[in-house]
Amino acid sequence: MVLKNFACTVPRFLSYLRLRKMVHLSGALFPVLAIYSGKEVALGFVLFLTLLFLGIEPIKPKIRTSSFFRLLWRKNEYERFAIEPLLYLLSILSLLLLSYRLDEGICYASIVVLAVGDGLATIVGIHGKMCYGGSSKTIEGTLAGILGAAICSFPFAGPTALAGAIAGMYVESRSCRHDNLTVPFAALLGMLAVQFLVNIYISITA
Repeated sequence: MVLKNFACTVPRFLSYLRLRKMVHLSGALFPVLAIYSGKEVALGFVLFLTLLFLGIEPIKPKIRTSSFFRLLWRKNEYERFAIEPLLYLLSILSLLLLSYRLDEGICYASIVVLAVGDGLATIVGIHGKMCYGGSSKTIEGTLAGILGAAICSFPFAGPTALAGAIAGMYVESRSCRHDNLTVPFAALLGMLAVQFLVNIYISITA
């Protein structure tokens, strides 16, 4: 009965653009780049990619017949502006900038939740058998996202990374659009909230 309640009844995509997903996962390298080469280098690289993307968008009608184009853009993005890749880049750019003001490790971990957690949720999710009610997203995808995001972001935020992974993947499981924006900032808020509560507990018990 329990498994029946999670039966997938909503039509869903059973494939994904592999190259696009590899690019998505590679976003986890930006925190590493920021640590070993400096934030300015990481920011410059993300800004370059953002400008490159904005430069390509106007000429999409001319290059959409190329095989490379079809490996990166979804069919519904052929004729209209591809907002999701832009939100992905802007989220990483914003979190790198916020790392100057907020906890650096938490900002980096939020980028990892976006790149790894959201990426794995799709890769594993399309093979999942248990869906949320009225949704095409699967429980298996969410669990894979939480596990992958928590493990990969642990070096940056420690145990707090688990809170970010759970918060980010919860939002991902509920989002229909713009999860490249909502997921990383949900993770950020989740980790900041846990950090705040821990600091209060330490100050009370000290």
